[in-house]
Order: sequence, then structure tokens, then C-alpha cells
Amino acid sequence: MSNRKLHGERNKKLSSELFIGKVYYDWVITTAFYSAIHFVEDKILPCKVTSEYCRNISEVKKAYRMNGRHSSRERLVFDNLPLKIAVKYKWLDDKSRYSRYTTFKITPTEADKAQQYLKEIREACYSK
Repeated sequence: MSNRKLHGERNKKLSSELFIGKVYYDWVITTAFYSAIHFVEDKILPCKVTSEYCRNISEVKKAYRMNGRHSSRERLVFDNLPLKIAVKYKWLDDKSRYSRYTTFKITPTEADKAQQYLKEIREACYSK
């Protein structure tokens, strides 16, 4: 198992345990998002972006000529995964930022949605 997938699985397990605990729904979403990062990078990287071969997100950022790793990764996801998966990845990213920087008051329904989206992203990355 790759290090990226291993890291993603670890974050996924924590996200699930937090969800079962019914207290830290903001962290359910955040750990789901960070799990998704590892899964999508494991699926997509290494790859060619424009004319450059990229092994990691820093190289992707440089190839796209973008400022941030998160925005570069989002573009990479939209360019390389099915739209329905990319939209779910973006939802996790947006909701994770919202729960970290705006309010930690996340509903159980939103946390459940994060768990479902993570499951679908993982399946898209590892189904044969």
C-alpha cells in the first residue's frame, strides 16, 4: 500500500470514529477532506500537467502556475477525475474550510454527507 493511501486510510478511520462519537462534526469533515487529498493524489500522481511531469502537488502548482496547493489540487482533480467526484471533493474542501475558519457548528447531516462523499471519492480512486 502506498504511503498516500495509508495516510488517507488513517484519516478516514479517524473521521469515522469522530462521526460515531457524535461530538466533533467539524473534525469529521476536516479529516474526511484530508483523507480525500491523499486518495486523489495517490490516484492521479504522478502525471503530466501541461507539458511537465509532476510527482507531487508542489510540481503541479508550478506547472499550472497557480499560487496555492489547494487550488492546484482542485484543478488537478477536476482535470483528472469524473465531474461528479470532483464536485464532491470540492464540497469537502469548501465545507472543511467553513468548519475550520467560520464556525465549528456542523450538523450531523453535513457530517454524514462528508462520510458518504469520502466513501465515493475513495471508491473512484481505488475501484478496478
